[in-house]
Amino acid sequence: MQQDEAEGAGRRVVVTVQGVDRVGIVARVTAVLAEARANLVDIAQSVLGGHLFVMVAVADLDPEGPPFDALRARLDALAADLGVQIHIQREAIFRAMHRV
Repeated sequence: MQQDEAEGAGRRVVVTVQGVDRVGIVARVTAVLAEARANLVDIAQSVLGGHLFVMVAVADLDPEGPPFDALRARLDALAADLGVQIHIQREAIFRAMHRV
């Protein structure tokens, strides 16, 4: 692994969202990520059963952006406002937790 890849791996995060579908969830979550200077590298979303919204996004955090904990706090506040659950974790932790 090259130096840039190693440094980038520590800044990559996974964001998951779930809750009752409503207009604006994707727009508001991605706006918070953009404000934090996070580069969205992958995203998938679906509405299950006509009402359950789920989304998974992968983003690279800019070293010049806010600290991880500040972004988490902003997403927690957004989750409360939208009435959904939003979780953010570093990709390395996500991968370790889901290793089979």
